[in-house]
Amino acid sequence: MSPDRLTSLDASFLYLETPTVHMHVAGVSVFDPREDGPLTYDDVQRVVEARLHMAPRLRQRVMRVPFGLARPLWTDDDRFDLDFHLRRAAIPSPGGRFQLERAAGRVLSRPLDPAKPLWELYVFEGLAERRTAVLLKMHHALADGISGMTIASALFDLVPDAGAGTPPETPWRAAPPPSRDDLLRDAAQDLVLHPLEAIGHAVGAPARTLAVIGETLSGVRDVVDMGAPPAGPFDTEIGPARRFAMAEASFARIREIKRTLGGTVNDVVLTAVAGGLHDLLEHRGEETRGRTLRVMVPVSVRSKAEQGEVGNRVAPAFVDVPVGSIRARTRLQRVRRATAQLKDSSMAVGADSIIGLGAYAPPALHAMAARLASRGRWFNLVVSNVPAPQVPLYLAGAPLVANYPSMPLGERSGLSVACTSLAGTMAFGLTADWDSLPDVEVLARGIETAVDELEKAAAEGPRARRPR
Repeated sequence: MSPDRLTSLDASFLYLETPTVHMHVAGVSVFDPREDGPLTYDDVQRVVEARLHMAPRLRQRVMRVPFGLARPLWTDDDRFDLDFHLRRAAIPSPGGRFQLERAAGRVLSRPLDPAKPLWELYVFEGLAERRTAVLLKMHHALADGISGMTIASALFDLVPDAGAGTPPETPWRAAPPPSRDDLLRDAAQDLVLHPLEAIGHAVGAPARTLAVIGETLSGVRDVVDMGAPPAGPFDTEIGPARRFAMAEASFARIREIKRTLGGTVNDVVLTAVAGGLHDLLEHRGEETRGRTLRVMVPVSVRSKAEQGEVGNRVAPAFVDVPVGSIRARTRLQRVRRATAQLKDSSMAVGADSIIGLGAYAPPALHAMAARLASRGRWFNLVVSNVPAPQVPLYLAGAPLVANYPSMPLGERSGLSVACTSLAGTMAFGLTADWDSLPDVEVLARGIETAVDELEKAAAEGPRARRPR
């Protein structure tokens, strides 16, 4: 592949990396055993070796441009060694949820090697019930949640007897990296041509340009009008160590709650997290009456033409969720009102347009702006829901039980919650700063309890009236 320059958003995730802020995403996939035994490291290795060519970015590393004159490039790693990226591990006895969560937290606490392709895959053997877990960890510059699913789908099959497949007959060879002179020449061209392209586009399509400017200003105004977020229990300088916790509910239950009480699947997810936050605050003895916390919700702005592409196409939006002691139905109604206002705003569109301006900024200024933005108090926690297919999935013949995703933490935000409905289980992955959330397990169980309460509310009566 010829070198591709990172997009402005992908480059931002590189610039945000610090010794305490690790900008990788991950997913912990749990598999039941096959009839002939549990999934093994050797099984996973065979599948990865046979299908690595289906995701070429996994054999590319980031190359920086001298003097930071342009955004970095993706280039083939001429020293690529699959053994470095595949890791074998065992879960200590009894191999239950806690042991897996603790092992995953240790992996999430370590940054990726920036000199190599930005991913690692761990196979955890020895789980209870002869299960196996596979943790795929990738830098956020490589993939957002949706394109991360595209990469992971190269490993999964729709039938148990699909076979590992065969690699291409012609062995892979790394394309030669660009020379220093090539890097400098291309960087100089970008510095000149990108602003000219932007001006040319504005002149050639003035109506669309004015519309984008209007959407951007409206989005900025929406964010400013929200004001500073309320004080939260996770607003703290984070350290490098992570805790990881898991929660789950069948997707059929989530969908039935949505059908009966109204709203969207994402509304139900936000309500369940808000209910779990109430339990956590109550466990800590904190006041919850009338209290809200601000959630940053990554919104996909990927167009239909961009489906299947690797890279990031997300923008941030913000929702205030109620964490007081209220009925489950009432909590959902308030979340629905908040997300309805979000849909009517230009917040995500404006944020995407602002992020896109980084394409025309000098990389040094771009990096400085990204770090300054990350240090501001914009939200209390992140909640991300990544949609996924509701079909049985297999890896080397082993059936997938659930996939628990992990999102990075902000520099001053000690909690992120991600979930995905892969293979019929709405699986929540809670990534937390080690010192800020020693009780993250209370939140995980609280989310499950909140789903139970929503299900009881749905059983009490028909669909509630749509909130105004």
